[in-house]
Amino acid sequence: MRTNPSARWHLSNKPLWALAACVLLSACSNEEQSTIQADIDVIASKQKPFSSIDPEFDAPTRELILGYLQQIEIDFAAVEIAINALQSKIADFIEQPNAISLASTRDSWINAHTTYELTALHRYFASLILTEQDALTLFQLQYQINHWPVLPGYIDYVDGYPDSGIVHDINVPLNINSLREQHGFLDISEATLGFHVLEYLLWGANDDGNSPRLSAEYSAITELTTGQADGGFELDQLSNNRRRQLLAVVSQALLEDFELTSSLWRGASASFRQRLGAENSAAIGTAQLLLLVTDAMTTMLTEELLVRSLYPMLNGEFTESIQSPFSHSTQNAVSSQLSGLERLLLESQTDAGITLDSLFSSISVNFSEFFYQNFDASKECLILLYSDLDRPPASDAPLKTEFEVVECINLLTNMIDYLNQLKIGISD
Repeated sequence: MRTNPSARWHLSNKPLWALAACVLLSACSNEEQSTIQADIDVIASKQKPFSSIDPEFDAPTRELILGYLQQIEIDFAAVEIAINALQSKIADFIEQPNAISLASTRDSWINAHTTYELTALHRYFASLILTEQDALTLFQLQYQINHWPVLPGYIDYVDGYPDSGIVHDINVPLNINSLREQHGFLDISEATLGFHVLEYLLWGANDDGNSPRLSAEYSAITELTTGQADGGFELDQLSNNRRRQLLAVVSQALLEDFELTSSLWRGASASFRQRLGAENSAAIGTAQLLLLVTDAMTTMLTEELLVRSLYPMLNGEFTESIQSPFSHSTQNAVSSQLSGLERLLLESQTDAGITLDSLFSSISVNFSEFFYQNFDASKECLILLYSDLDRPPASDAPLKTEFEVVECINLLTNMIDYLNQLKIGISD
C-alpha cells in the first residue's frame, strides 16, 4: 500500500520551485534572497531526482514483466467470458423480449465493456511488442471492437428520421461479412460493429438517461399487415425483425474480433517471453523493459483520455467526447482504464514482494509523491466530470464543465509529464 503523499510533505522539505519563486519576487530583501539561495544550494546538493538503474533490478524487472504477461492473458480470458455472457443474454432477450430481459442484457453489456476497458493498457503494451503488420491488425480490430463516437443515424432511427440506419435499409444484408464492409464505409464514425453499436441498439439515444429504448422494438413480427404485403415487403425486411437480427450478428462479430485479438496476443507473448530469458544473447535489457511499460502508460493516458475525450470536450464537442453516451456509463470505462494502470504499478509483485512502483521509486525518489498525487486527483476529477455530464444540465453547467475539463487536463498532463521524466531517467 502506498503512503499518503500529503503525509510525507513537510515544510522543512520545501520544493525548489517554491523557494525560487520567492527569489524572483522584488519584495524579498537581499538578505532574504541570500538565505533562500543557500537553502536552495543545500537542497539541490542532496536531491538526486533520478538514480541509475541498479543491476540488481534486472531479475525483479523480468519477473514483474513475466507476471504482467500472465495477467494480460487472465484479463483477456475474462473479456472473452464477459462477451460470451453478453451474447448469451442477447440471445435470451431476442427469444423473450421484455423489460426484465432487456435490463439484464444492458447490465451484461456494461460488465463486458468495463471488463474490456480494464485491458486498455494491455492493448497499448501489446502494440509495442507486436510486429508492425500485427500491430496494424490489432488497431483495425480495436476499431471494429470499440470505436467511438458512433453515428446513431447510420445504425437505426433517430429523432426526426424514423427510417434511417441499416436497420431500415433492406438493401444491406445483415450478416457479418456485410457489416464488416459497411463499417466505416464513408466515414470513421459510420460504425456497424462493436460495443457502441450494441450500446445504441440496447439503449437508443437515451439523452436524459431516463428514456431508453423499449423492449417492444424487439418483438418479433410474424405477420405482414395488408399495407406491408401490398408494398412487397417480406417478414425479414421489417424493422423489428432486422433490429433483432442486427443485435445478434453484431454480438457475434464482437466475439470473433476479440478472439482474434487474443490470438494475436498469444503469438506475441510467446515470442516476447523468449526474449526475456537472461541466457538469451538477444535478451531485452532492463531499461528497455521499463521503457516499454512507461511508453504504454503514457500513450494510453494521452490517446484514450486527452486526445479522444478531454481535448475535444474543451472545444465544446461533448457528443464526440463521451465514450458511452447512450448507457451513460463512461465513468465506469474510464475508472476501469485507470484501475488497470494502478493495478500494474501496485498489485503485481515478485516473490520477494517487489512491485513496479517500488522499482520506479528507486529510480526516482519523487515518483510516489508527484505521480500518485496527480493520479489520485485525476481519477477523482474524471469520475466526477463524467458523472456530472450524465446528469440533467444545470444553469451553470457550461462554466462548471469547462472548469472541470481544464482541471482534469492539467492533472493528467502533470502525470504524463512525470512519466516522461521517469523515461528520461531510465534512459540515462
